[in-house]
Amino acid sequence: MMRCFLALFCLSLTACSSLPGGLAPLSAQRGVFRPVDTYPTPPNVDLMIGPTDCRGSTLAALEAPTPAYPGGPYSRGRQGWVVVRFHVYSDGSVHRARVARAVPDGPFNRAATRAVSNWRFRPLDGVEVLENCVVMFEFRAGEVQIR
Repeated sequence: MMRCFLALFCLSLTACSSLPGGLAPLSAQRGVFRPVDTYPTPPNVDLMIGPTDCRGSTLAALEAPTPAYPGGPYSRGRQGWVVVRFHVYSDGSVHRARVARAVPDGPFNRAATRAVSNWRFRPLDGVEVLENCVVMFEFRAGEVQIR
């Protein structure tokens, strides 16, 4: 099954590269990012973490991809940040990813929570759940960074 998937994936890449000019990078497809607002001052995330938040085991990411910059905010030159809180269960899966704070509120929230919901961690040692873990995404100058 996996070999079949890999073969189809490779064939699709080959087909794309045989198109005139191949596939352009995403940034070239979107054009140049032109900010229309200044990047808002981010919060001190350390101050948002309580003494019992995300305590009891060490988190080790197996999969933690950064979200893509959403197309609408990219084309409108929007910038901002999103702080996401989430729980990690003993099997390493993420649950209850939710926006704790965002500026501006709205345009980046879905991309941030969806990315965190798809993260996977190494199974936890000795605890059933780590509650209220925190991560911040910066959507700045057309790029996304985890902070």
